[in-house]
Amino acid sequence: MGLRETKKKQTRKAISDMATLLFIERGYHNVTTAEIAERAQVSVPTLFNYFPTKEALVFDEDSDMEQELVDAVLNRKKGQGILEALLEMGLKNIDFISKDHKKQYEIFMKLVDGTPELSLYSKQMWMRHEQSLAKAIQKESKKKVSALEAEAVARFVLDSFYRALGESKPKAALTSLFDILKKGWKE
Repeated sequence: MGLRETKKKQTRKAISDMATLLFIERGYHNVTTAEIAERAQVSVPTLFNYFPTKEALVFDEDSDMEQELVDAVLNRKKGQGILEALLEMGLKNIDFISKDHKKQYEIFMKLVDGTPELSLYSKQMWMRHEQSLAKAIQKESKKKVSALEAEAVARFVLDSFYRALGESKPKAALTSLFDILKKGWKE
């Protein structure tokens, strides 16, 4: 990555971090984009060059997360199954949200869940991620799977990531949920 791209990435992160901090401190509806731009030391048009909407300011890792999901499937180790690769990726992400970051994650999720606009944006974002992951699953699956089947697997995978992070032992929870998917649920 060149210097210009590195600078753009740093600016984008700084804007998002400033916006998220202000939203957490004062509430989403009590902060304007003009105030965020001023605090981040950019113009309002520059802010909107990086983020098309106010809601997008909170989800600066949206496209990176989507790409990570797809890459986990497309670039998995030779002989590694799709579910194994996705579980491995999920467990690594749980490690990242360690005890140090867990409190920040909880505060962030409280902001998202407590703000209708952010909650809606989050759901729409996950639906886009689900579609991208489903296409990768369908393309890479050893046996032919329909779009519907691939979408169901993708939804279960993403939901498992979300649910596991809310548990006291997230790695064990994620592994357990993936076991259900791998083995199938039997009454």
